[in-house]
Amino acid sequence: MKPYLLAAIAGLLLGQLALAAFPGLSQAVGQAWAQTMPVITQSGIAFKPASVQVKAGGQVLFRNADPFGHNVYSPSKGGIFDIGLQAPDSETAVTFREPGEYVIQCRIHPKMRATVTVTP
Repeated sequence: MKPYLLAAIAGLLLGQLALAAFPGLSQAVGQAWAQTMPVITQSGIAFKPASVQVKAGGQVLFRNADPFGHNVYSPSKGGIFDIGLQAPDSETAVTFREPGEYVIQCRIHPKMRATVTVTP
């Protein structure tokens, strides 16, 4: 077996042992990852919070906490994106490269709106 495969397998096994020994570790790692970027949650047919700020090149995590799908997109110049249908209990990170103010909407629920302000 190739040495890099052995190292990868060993790393996976050590990771599994760590998760088994410390049950809250995977949740803590996931929370730490989510805390490094702003999160906009879709809940109650609304974006919460309604506005976030991120530096250029940063990401915003869109989390669907509703029991149905949403279509998160932005028509704003310089930051056009469409993540498509986002299923319940899913998360999608979007990178904002250019400074500016970006309107976030849902094609399924047109009244849903949020703003991402990207600073230099």
